[in-house]
Amino acid sequence: MATVHLPRLLDPTTRGRRTLQVAGSDVETAIASLVEALPGVEGHLFDHRGALRPHVLCFVDGEATRLENRSAAVSERTEIRFVQAVSGG
Repeated sequence: MATVHLPRLLDPTTRGRRTLQVAGSDVETAIASLVEALPGVEGHLFDHRGALRPHVLCFVDGEATRLENRSAAVSERTEIRFVQAVSGG
């Protein structure tokens, strides 16, 4: 199990759930569990190839990542945090 944190901007898609426990032994299966639990988040976080959208940041245990290593192991203490970058002028 890992803990996933989602940004407030996704509240309409997640019905206000910003933190949830997901099953998985690695980052890939944890993300698959997230998408299974909240299917609407997939299109907000990932493009049609499954890569993170350019405006989405991801941190695994505090380390910024573009999810290049999805086979990295997760534990019950692993935290995956998605953040949507906000820009403007």
